[in-house]
Amino acid sequence: MKNVMIRETGEVEKTWLEAGQLIKEEKWEELEEKLDYGILCLAFITEQGLGDKDIWEGVKMETWKERFWISVEKYIWVRREDYETNWKCS
Repeated sequence: MKNVMIRETGEVEKTWLEAGQLIKEEKWEELEEKLDYGILCLAFITEQGLGDKDIWEGVKMETWKERFWISVEKYIWVRREDYETNWKCS
């Protein structure tokens, strides 16, 4: 019998996967909270000294950040009535 290593899903990856499910279910308020939580986790990890090129849970930090921020822009900000006037930089 071969030894099989099971990869544990970390907090950031778990949050990302849960966010994906909320997108499928179109649960926008819960999705916003989940994405905010993911961004908060990434901010904490960054504060601990990990840079954008460092790997966290098998993925570069810069990729995690892009995933969460792009999802906020794509699924949350566009549902805000004031998106055009208050969310975009001029």
